[in-house]
Amino acid sequence: MDMTKREENEFLKRIEDAKLRNIFVQEEIKPNSHIRGVYGFFAKRDDEEIPFYIGKSNNIFNRMFTGHIYHYLRGVRNTDVQKRIEDFLNNGYFIEVRILKKVRYKGDSFIQDANRLALAELKEIVKQQNKGFCITEDQISEAVKQKTEKKEWNDKFTE
Repeated sequence: MDMTKREENEFLKRIEDAKLRNIFVQEEIKPNSHIRGVYGFFAKRDDEEIPFYIGKSNNIFNRMFTGHIYHYLRGVRNTDVQKRIEDFLNNGYFIEVRILKKVRYKGDSFIQDANRLALAELKEIVKQQNKGFCITEDQISEAVKQKTEKKEWNDKFTE
């Protein structure tokens, strides 16, 4: 459903506020864009680029501007994402949010559509983790039964 003009103006203010704080989103991520897929947060400075969070959403714009970025702009620092944004900005980086993969609905079943999006996210996380990035507690797959699987892993690999 498209937003009202008042809502759109509010979101445009949030986008500008983010830019003033050196947080930029890909141009394609805008009000009423309705992009479903996988996104990434990147800290950039000079020639350096550090991916620090990969996520998925049925609406990436809304996820940014009613979630991650909006909460950060309001001073919330509860999540690892918000804390990392703060740390990178305080150390001279700017933040860039990009679409990593669009995942369209196929409409065959909710379960299959949901799993395709989750799999696309997981592939991007694994890709970044293979490069040494995004290895944090908030980047563990929702498919992992952390309580039992972590105990089993610890039993095998730690003393």
